[in-house]
Amino acid sequence: MTTRPGNVPPLGLAEARHLVARREWRALAERAALLEPDALSADPELGYHCANAWMRIGALQRGLELAREVAPRLCLTGDRRLALQGINLLGALLFETGLTAEAEDRFGELLERATDEQDDELAARASNNLGVLANVRGDRERALTCYQRALASYQRLGYIRGLAQTHYNLGMAYRELRFAEQADAHYGRAIRFAEQSGSADVIGLAESDRGLLCVQSDDPAKGEALAMRARDRFASLGDPLGVAEALRVVAAAQRALGRLDQARRLLDEALGAARAHASVLLLAELQRDRGRLLVQMGDESGAREAFNEAAESFSFLGARADAEATRLLPPTPAS
Repeated sequence: MTTRPGNVPPLGLAEARHLVARREWRALAERAALLEPDALSADPELGYHCANAWMRIGALQRGLELAREVAPRLCLTGDRRLALQGINLLGALLFETGLTAEAEDRFGELLERATDEQDDELAARASNNLGVLANVRGDRERALTCYQRALASYQRLGYIRGLAQTHYNLGMAYRELRFAEQADAHYGRAIRFAEQSGSADVIGLAESDRGLLCVQSDDPAKGEALAMRARDRFASLGDPLGVAEALRVVAAAQRALGRLDQARRLLDEALGAARAHASVLLLAELQRDRGRLLVQMGDESGAREAFNEAAESFSFLGARADAEATRLLPPTPAS
């Protein structure tokens, strides 16, 4: 706990709700840090909002610890929707910290309970999150099925932020399948819906991933511009992991342009953020990228070390295909 100035009242539920409504996640996280841990767990809704804020600013372990405490207590409040939201938050934090088997259990529980209670929005969110898990594991067919279910529900509900998130997820899946035109179309829809719903975080995600698509489509200059825009957007939101993901794309553009030293500096910076905030998936992707770059730079030992950590991280996530493919990457340039 941080010492609170004597003339500032402690964070209460009304203030927390106000900050959530304004999406002022960093302000909420800073206020939450001034409270004793017992105060957060004693009021399950207050604890839920604070754990959510910590997730949004990249304090994943802190958010997970609190979410584990409050999620069961939310089920005792009598507020069924808040209880479902607590399950979803716990699942999201488990996923972000690499505990994908537990995350899948929570998202499956959410889907079942939300369906039973006819909460179509949270059922769609569960489908979306199960799709993300499937995509990480390389099961593209299941991922696309989950996303399409979520999309149909959000369209029926008119939930614009949900549409933005799902089109972003679809764009990422189609990019990984090498369907560039379909991927770009979904990124465009994601940005339009995100602008309508005031979802700057989703705009940043779509810009960053669209930038990677441009790099992969031999337009690194455009990719770099999109990723730099995303980096600035995430920086303004106080999201260090979003910044790190955008830097990964900038580094890919720099590598494509032959600026290897600059690419390495950017990847090292992003890797530091991934380690500091315990983001296993981002760490795996960054180390795979670093390994490929270090091969190109002739650093066999560094490349081997990076590939090994990437493979171990992918394996921890249950991404077996990525883990195996990374293990097979050569630590020396092809002759």
